[in-house]
This record gives sequence, structure tokens and C-alpha cells, in this order.
Amino acid sequence: MALNLQPREDGLVSLQVPKASQACINCRKQKRKCDKSVPTCGLCARMNRQCDYSDSPSAPTASDVAALQARLAELENRLALAGKETTTTSSSSPNNNIFTPETNNNNVNTQQHQITPPVINSRGPLWLPAGGSANRFPSALLLDTDVFKWAQLSIPAPPVAVPRDVYDILSRGNTVQDCAAEYFDTVHRWFPFISKKRMTLGHTLWEAGPDLAMLFLGMKLIVTLPREGMESADNPLYTAAKGLLALLESGGCVSLLCLQGMVLVALYEYGQGIYPAAWMSVAGCARYAEMCGLPGFKESWAVLGAVTTWTESEERRRVWWAIYILDRVICLGNKKRFVMPEPEKHYLLPVDDDAWDNGDPGRALSAGITTPLEQPQGRFARLVQSSMLVSRTITHIRTTLRNQQLGGDTDPFDINEVDDLINTLTSFSTLIQQELLPSLGSLTRTQSNNTSTSSTSSTSPPPPNWHFLTSNSVPLNPPYHNPSSPSLLTSPFDFSSSLISPQPQPLNPLSLPPLSLTHSALFLLYDIHCCPENLLDGSGARGFENLQPKTANQHALQVRSVAGLRSLSSGAVRELCMELLDAGLAKVSPLCLDEMYNGLATLRWLWKEGGDNGGTGEDGSPGDGCTGGGLGVMQAAEDVGRLSSRWRLAEEYLGLVGFHDVGGVC
Repeated sequence: MALNLQPREDGLVSLQVPKASQACINCRKQKRKCDKSVPTCGLCARMNRQCDYSDSPSAPTASDVAALQARLAELENRLALAGKETTTTSSSSPNNNIFTPETNNNNVNTQQHQITPPVINSRGPLWLPAGGSANRFPSALLLDTDVFKWAQLSIPAPPVAVPRDVYDILSRGNTVQDCAAEYFDTVHRWFPFISKKRMTLGHTLWEAGPDLAMLFLGMKLIVTLPREGMESADNPLYTAAKGLLALLESGGCVSLLCLQGMVLVALYEYGQGIYPAAWMSVAGCARYAEMCGLPGFKESWAVLGAVTTWTESEERRRVWWAIYILDRVICLGNKKRFVMPEPEKHYLLPVDDDAWDNGDPGRALSAGITTPLEQPQGRFARLVQSSMLVSRTITHIRTTLRNQQLGGDTDPFDINEVDDLINTLTSFSTLIQQELLPSLGSLTRTQSNNTSTSSTSSTSPPPPNWHFLTSNSVPLNPPYHNPSSPSLLTSPFDFSSSLISPQPQPLNPLSLPPLSLTHSALFLLYDIHCCPENLLDGSGARGFENLQPKTANQHALQVRSVAGLRSLSSGAVRELCMELLDAGLAKVSPLCLDEMYNGLATLRWLWKEGGDNGGTGEDGSPGDGCTGGGLGVMQAAEDVGRLSSRWRLAEEYLGLVGFHDVGGVC
């Protein structure tokens, strides 16, 4: 191209470089100012790239296509929601979504609140920005709490859209209504930490958002039975729940609804044996609860907002206790350190479950954690008390093992402390059994009267089920018992005080978790003292050489522990499995599985040691293993295996029992 020479007023000739008629493609794309120099503009020359002034645009890149698809999906969602706005406004009252309010007054109140339609995120990858907004979580809450309080900062609603797969799951027919109804009829009965009354009245629905979708998805997940031929970790509901949790976490969501959904996911992972996810999820729930300031109301007010009703304050307390229970349960087999701290002395136990479900403050009589165990409590309060005993037992075992490793001439434990712990556990077990079976004593007495004319034996036969609940049962009336301070919790099972009933009262399987956790603690405590060899240093897997002989206190605990293990194992597996299976798998709690595993493992150990089946004869001696003990062990294992159709954790436990396999027959 020739240069254009133009004369100037001063007579000199100016050299003018030709310019392009438009900016180059690169500058137009980046929205940069182009000097239009040819053949290469100044910016392209500095960047050492090809400069193109052609009019035809370049082919779109993959990122251009993805951005266009995202914008198209967003426009489609807006159009779909706009078309349904009228219908949603007229039918979005809480009674049309989950439950029907019990009174007309509630219906009038709930119709004043309209639910905002959920925002749907059709984009799949979790790493894409949610709704095109950044995380607005105030980092001062964790970096400098004082600044967060002084500045009166607040936590905004998370800019998170409900993923398309979660929306599709929850919007199918009456999925939300059905799964919520099934949840409150099954899981809620033995693990009540979500307010049924608040959801019935629609209070929870007024805060509709992605965290509410997380709660409903957790309910749907926990009530769904495992699919045959599919791993529990591959369940689409589980993967959707984990994905939504990750999305809420990245979006800075902090709410009680989200925490409750996390607890349900952790409970699912524990019950289905998904490790180490269950271990990590429980720890995550503990951290989340600490961030929210639970269970105290002064601390949680700044994060979760003010509490306006007693039902809501009780719900926050129960969420904290639910995480505490899971943290203790998940440490039963490994005896590792807890994540949740021990409750302070001023903490309150959960109130009566029926009073909370009905929203009746008149019957909600609160009690502190230092309340004597013999005072009547609700099912969830009993579960809390049994978890506190588990915590006390594991702490004692860890201290004993540490003292044994340090060495010394004295016992690695305080004999009075061990005696008190065993008495407390066995007496609390007796107390729960009395609450579960109020007519067991009269049934035994009636059977004794009916058989006295045809039998010369002075000992009445045990009841047909739960035969380990006899008055001379070792866990209920243990040897070396100090009756210096007799009370309900330090006395054997008194059958004569029961009411007369011609028929046995059926055991309520929903009340079994407190009893199972108490027995699990007893199994742990007996296990470290039952062996004739001194195995407190944990060297059993390496053999018995070079071990110190036991002291007199250790010998006493050995006798007591073996007797307790024999009695526990004779009933923990057989009758417990029968009662759970008869009640229906949907109502079985996974919190009972550890006790059954320990009972089954103990039965196999007793069979390998002496050939007996773990039972006791009429005179209290070990049972005869040559009369079907091996068959009893196999039948118990078969019963535990049937529970795996509800909770895969039972199948995991059976795999561990294989290491205790029977080596021969008598």
C-alpha cells in the first residue's frame, strides 16, 4: 500500500500512515481502544499476536457457547416462573404444601404469608457461580467475632439456586408431603430433632429457600430403603444431597434448616455404613453447630436470629443434642476423641416428646442434665442420658489405656470409679427396661403360678421373650455390688411391684435406642476387663508374652465382666432382633446395631473359649454349648443380616463378625 503524502502549511510534506475503517477483531472482542494501524494495530503488535481487520467474526469458542446456554436457561426459567406466578400466589399457603393446619385460625394466619417460588439452577457443575453472585458471607463472624458483634453485621440470604436435579426430585407429585409424613411416623419417633408442630403450622415454610429444599431432600433420603444391587453411596438421592450441601456451603448458607439437613445426611451415612464420609460429616455438623452458637440462645441469636416461641428454642436445643448423640455413637467402635464438647452443667435435657410435638408448654417440664436418672423422662431425653453415659465410658477407657501405657505399680484405673460406672450403667438399663415393659413382672409371676403345680423347680421360667430381664440377671444385679445406698438405680429388678396383666405388653421398638446405647457402653467397659490376661495395653493382637499379672481388683472386675458379657450377649442379639423385625424395618433405628454386633461377637467368643452359647443355666452357671449353641449363633447372625435390608451398617457388622468365626464344634 502506497504512502499518502499531503502538503502542510509550512511547506513540509507530512507522512500519513493509512488507517483501517474499523477496529480489529481482537480489540472489538476485548472492548479495547484500537489505533486501526495497518497491517497491525499497536496493541496486537505489543501482544505479538495476529491482527485481523476482516468483517467476518471468528468462530465461537467453547466458553462462548457455555455462556450462551447458561443465559438461555436462565431466561427459560424466568419465563416458566412468571407463567406460574398467579397459580403459586393462590396456592402457596403452608397448608397446601405440606400439612393441613389443625384449626381454622391457623389457616387464616398462614394464608397471610406467601411462599417465594424457588429459583432453579439448571447448570450442573457446582463450581459455577450460583446465580451470578459472589459469596456475601461476613468473614468477620469467624475471623473476629467481636467485630461481627460490635458492627452488628448480619448474614444475608445465600445467592444459591436450587439445582435442577433436586427440583425434579422434590416436585414429583406429592413427594414432599409423602416423605415428610413418613419421616415423622418413623425416624422422628426415635430421633425427634425437627419440629413437627412448626412444620404443620407452616412456620418453617415461610423461610422457603434452598436450605428448605435441603431439609426435605434429607427427609426423603433417610426414609428411602437401600436399592438391591446399588451401593448406598451411589444412590441418586445421596449424590444430590451431597451436591446441594456443597453448593450451600460455597454460597455461605447458615441456617438451622441447612444444619438439620446435614444431620440427616450424616445419619444416613452412618446407617448405611458409608465411611469415612459419616465420620467427616458428623464432625462437619459439630463445627456448623458451633458456628451457629448452639445450644445457647444468646450466641445463636446473632447468627440464626431471635427466638419467638418456646417450640423453636426447644428445636435448637434438640439439634445440638442430636449432633452430640451422633458424635458419641460414631466413636463407639474406635474410642477416638470426640468433636462435640461435653455439655455444661446448666444445659437442659429435651422435654417430653409428645408435649413438644403438640406445642403444649403446659406439659413441657424442663430438667437439667444433673437431674437424677430415676426421674421420668421422654424418649429423646433418655437417649441423651444414655449418650452421656457412653461418653463417660469411652473417656474412662481412654484414660485407663493411657495410664497402662505410662506404666506404674498401681492399677491404671480407680476401682471405685469403675464400680460406680458399672452400677450406673446396669441400673440405668434396668430403669429403661422397667419403662419399656411395665407388665413383665406380673407376667413372670403369672407363669410361675401356672407352672408351680406341674414342676418341682423353685425357680420360675423366664418370659418367652427378653429372657435376660430376669431378677437374678447379672447386669441387673451385678456381683461385687455395694448396697450401701439403696435406691431405684442401685436395686435389682423388682418384679413384685409390677401391675397385674394377663398378657405381655409388646415392646416399643422406638424406645430401644437408649437401652441399646447403654448396653453398648457396658460391652465396652466389660471388654477391657474380661480377659484373664492383662491386655489393657492393647497388645492382644501381638500375643500374651511379657505381660504383668493382674491385681486383686483386676481379678474382681474380670469375674464381673465375664458374667456381664454372658448375660448381655444372651439377650442383646436374639430377643432384640426379634422385636425389631416384628415391628417392621421402617421403624428400626441404626443406633441399635452396635449392641447387636457386640452381642454377636461375644457369643462367638464364648463359643470359641468354652463351647457355650453365652446363656446361663438355672443355677447361674454357663449354658451348655452342646445343646445347640452353635445353631443359636448362626440364627442370631441370620437375624442381624435381615436388618441389612434397611440399614447396610448391619451388613458391615456381619463382615466384621467373620473375624470372630467359630473354629469348631463340640
